[in-house]
Amino acid sequence: MARNVTLGPALQKHVKKYTLNDKLNSIISLLGDEAQNVVDWAYTEAKRQIKETSDLKGSDTGRIVYDLIGREAAIVLVKQNHAKGRLTTKSEVKARTGQRAEMPVLYREAGLRHPQEARNLRHNLFHNAFHAFILHLFPDVMTSVPTTGEGLTPDLMVEHKNPDWLISVEYKGYRSITLLSESEVLKGMRYQAAYGTAWLVTSSTKSVKKFYQKTVHSKELIEQGLKRLRYIYKRRAYTSEQKENRGIARKGITHLEKHKDLDLRCKIWSAEELIDSMKIGKPVKGLIITTGFEFVSLLRSAGLVEEADNVLRVMKLPTTSLHSDRVTSVRLIE
Repeated sequence: MARNVTLGPALQKHVKKYTLNDKLNSIISLLGDEAQNVVDWAYTEAKRQIKETSDLKGSDTGRIVYDLIGREAAIVLVKQNHAKGRLTTKSEVKARTGQRAEMPVLYREAGLRHPQEARNLRHNLFHNAFHAFILHLFPDVMTSVPTTGEGLTPDLMVEHKNPDWLISVEYKGYRSITLLSESEVLKGMRYQAAYGTAWLVTSSTKSVKKFYQKTVHSKELIEQGLKRLRYIYKRRAYTSEQKENRGIARKGITHLEKHKDLDLRCKIWSAEELIDSMKIGKPVKGLIITTGFEFVSLLRSAGLVEEADNVLRVMKLPTTSLHSDRVTSVRLIE
């Protein structure tokens, strides 16, 4: 396929050096009748980038051209799959074009909206709200986002010096109708075991916390959680909300089954008890679960009205209606 297109010496050299013939044929095939135009444009764009960027040299031309045409082919792939009612996966993009793509960003470039955007936006609105709240209470804390792949990764770590203390924070920005199940509580217990104090901040109004005593044991949690989530999963789903809840239940069941051999025990504390203990420099050891309206109340009491309104939006609006002009949705805030 590639032989029907004039590739130019720089692209040919790059493809030969890294044995990319199969990938190039796939890229050219995806580009179809526009392949030659895209290759010609890529050479022009590569020259511009080299001229305007001090770190780039003429020897980089082949690599830049290859990446540019691969990106265009990835966009075409997304559009083709969308026309067929299919979702394009990151692995498919890598296999067909060699590109490592952030799917929400790639979808944007294709003029489409990726489902992941809704999750990212809910998470990022929650992150902004909690970050503003914790800095309001403790202006001198340091916050960091753990790197995925390094074991347990809460959404945020909050560290204080003199006195020294550390807490982990996990956001769950679902619709308020979604049950905060034993699966999420178990995740919080795992963070608590690793870091001493874990704060589970949620948008849900329905929590299983009320079914358990001050001290929670993982064995009981998993047993009861599987019963509850299997019941939700077996119910027929007619509306998009019911289907969303079934999907969350299925994910929760998988999580509980995966960790059924855990033997953990921890205490449950309120947000007020935690905040008071942080102020005296000794955060309580245990798990703190804050539901949506509790979080909104904490934000408003701190004078963070806009942040409180954003959390309410996450709680009330379906994913198709949630948007923001100020908070990114194409990637998670880091």
